[in-house]
Amino acid sequence: MLRHIKDLPPVVPGDGPIGLIMAPTRELVQQIHSDIKKFAKVMGVNCIPVYGGSGVAQQISELKRGAEVVVCTPGRMIDILCTSSGKITNLRRVTYLVMDEADRMFDMGFEPQITRIVQNTRPDSQTVLFSATFPRQVEILARRVLNKPVEIQVGGRSVVNKDITQLVEMRPENERFLRMLELLGEWYEKGKILIFVQSQEKCDSLFKEVLRHGYPCLSLHGAKEQTDRESTISDFKSNVCNLLIATSVAARGLDVKELELVINFNVPNHYEEYVHRVGRTGRAGRKGCAITFISDEDARYAADLVKALELSEQAVPEDLKSLADGFMAKVSQGLEQVHGTGYGGSGFKFNEEEDEMRRAAKKAQAKEYGFEEDKSDSDDGVRKAGGDISQQAALAQVAAIAAASKVSMGSTPTPISAAQLLPNGGLPVPLPGALGLTIQGTAAVVQGAALPIAPNEGAARAAALAAAINLQHNLAKIQADAMPEHYEAELEINDFPQNARWKVTHKETLGPISDWTGAAITTRGQYYPSGKIAGPGERKLYLFIEGSTEQSVKRAKSELKSVLEDITTQGSSLPSTAQPGRYSVL
Repeated sequence: MLRHIKDLPPVVPGDGPIGLIMAPTRELVQQIHSDIKKFAKVMGVNCIPVYGGSGVAQQISELKRGAEVVVCTPGRMIDILCTSSGKITNLRRVTYLVMDEADRMFDMGFEPQITRIVQNTRPDSQTVLFSATFPRQVEILARRVLNKPVEIQVGGRSVVNKDITQLVEMRPENERFLRMLELLGEWYEKGKILIFVQSQEKCDSLFKEVLRHGYPCLSLHGAKEQTDRESTISDFKSNVCNLLIATSVAARGLDVKELELVINFNVPNHYEEYVHRVGRTGRAGRKGCAITFISDEDARYAADLVKALELSEQAVPEDLKSLADGFMAKVSQGLEQVHGTGYGGSGFKFNEEEDEMRRAAKKAQAKEYGFEEDKSDSDDGVRKAGGDISQQAALAQVAAIAAASKVSMGSTPTPISAAQLLPNGGLPVPLPGALGLTIQGTAAVVQGAALPIAPNEGAARAAALAAAINLQHNLAKIQADAMPEHYEAELEINDFPQNARWKVTHKETLGPISDWTGAAITTRGQYYPSGKIAGPGERKLYLFIEGSTEQSVKRAKSELKSVLEDITTQGSSLPSTAQPGRYSVL
């Protein structure tokens, strides 16, 4: 890919990347970026990582400066491509497209996003897919974006590396922890150990138990903050800690040197997941060991383990074989059902139906526990403003009718229609943009109403015409002065540390966030030191956010909060003598 990029004309301002690499997880994006940077730097090629969970402002700034290679997750890349009508970056120059862990990328959870990205690249681009596993049902989806593909297999298809010793132990749930401690005692000094569990809750509880028994360890799962995930992977790779407990978020693509042992504390729920978990060890010609715990309750997954052991020419334990045969016998009798493939998820559609279902579930849960309805999702401090001039228009109409009626007060009126009074015969005169109002003739806001006409018909006609012209003028002024419909929100920043306030009010931070969300952000109020109260009519320092849609304002507020929290956290982690902006005179 780098050679291909060097053969093409250089990237100029306004161009997008030439090479695009996509991966399903943030950790994998960071790892790919770290590896490719070693080669790209000496060749003068710029490479940028783009992924969720981290500040979007810096990513937007780097993309605007231009880059030959972008490594990304699909969701964040689509967000940035859709921002500011595609002015930040584009895919018009992408001629080399790479997808790592392609079977997961073309799973139904990602497939709509991948399709949208591929449709926006050049039709003559080269597409390269990599994966250790590729089920046939996913391959069908992948072939839609390929043209006469060439398939290259290294080793077997969806087969565990033969350099890995695989062991399966029949262990009920209550015996697994003690057995795991035995294995840690045996393997802890030999190298790194990775323990896989099935859920985030199990990951947290096992992490606490292992610490309680005297083994320093790390934990990793999808619910952790991005900064925590990054530091965990960094510490594990750099030998700060040799034991990691993780969910399947660490199963794909993670390359850790000297990883000697993988323990599947909970059995994987499909075959491909087992291949990827076990594949974290025994990499680059090294030997490795993988131990999996299984019990009678996990009988539905026993057949997958038997298949993996047989394909990699490993010994199959008799108790595992009998467990698998017993379950398949029940399936043939109709007493049990085989588990799913682990593929075929629908993914999020991010539409109103999903939002409505989520809100309904939240209301039901709040009602069940006896809480008041949580309104945090409905407003998030965002309010609607402007757009409604109907009340002012009605007042102007009333004033016009009153003015026309004054001439004939005290006289017996002779009703005639407004159309008869008007010089243009009652033709419609549109009032542009005034919420669809149309003045019949020039004063037909009083549609169907009759103006009282005094015996002096000439004076009455003049009064009615003057009222109609005055009404048109007033409505046009109301519309000109009216603010269009929009949404507003405020974010208090007065009480944050000084460096956080500086960062969040600087144009280098506000500019990219405004571009990305489409919301305008202004700094208002003034700074008041801690303990000082603002006077009447005054406000403490805050950010005022306004945008054309509620979603744009929410996203801008969320990004600003993220920046404030990041800077505040960084400042609090420094030693007291290293706080920026602080000094002492001796």
